[in-house]
Amino acid sequence: MNALDSLRRMVAAYPGGRPALAARTGKSDDVLRKELAGSQSHKMGLADAEELAAMCHEQGVKEAFGLATVFSFRAGHAFVIPAGAGDASCHATASTAVIHEAAEYLTAVTKARADGKVSDNDRKEILKEMTDLMSAIQTAYQALANEHAHSNRHRAEGEAYANGERATA
Repeated sequence: MNALDSLRRMVAAYPGGRPALAARTGKSDDVLRKELAGSQSHKMGLADAEELAAMCHEQGVKEAFGLATVFSFRAGHAFVIPAGAGDASCHATASTAVIHEAAEYLTAVTKARADGKVSDNDRKEILKEMTDLMSAIQTAYQALANEHAHSNRHRAEGEAYANGERATA
């Protein structure tokens, strides 16, 4: 996955999609479409990409973290989604997605090494699958954090009830 792929996913997941974001940024839908397509005549600027990510984050679009993931991964760093962010509701489901993405990554590596050489296209495909795997791991991390927080909240309420205290939300 590259930055434009990430932006396209993020914009598609925004409530109202590209037309809604185009209106919020003061651009026409056609201009935003061309920028997201990577057209030679219309380039997406970094400040515009950042603005789109912020708008998506405001609306709780989990794909808003994709752009940061791509940038940090390409710079040799890992991006960890902050606790409480995103829409990771089930750790078991998220873990299954990790296994699926790991299989996709390993398939890409195996195919690339089949002839003993890793071409530019092989490298690109491996990096795409690696980025998808990192994204799935982050979602699983967030799902675990969400389930843990939920469990702690219910445990505290149960202890308060057992002690005759009134639980507060």
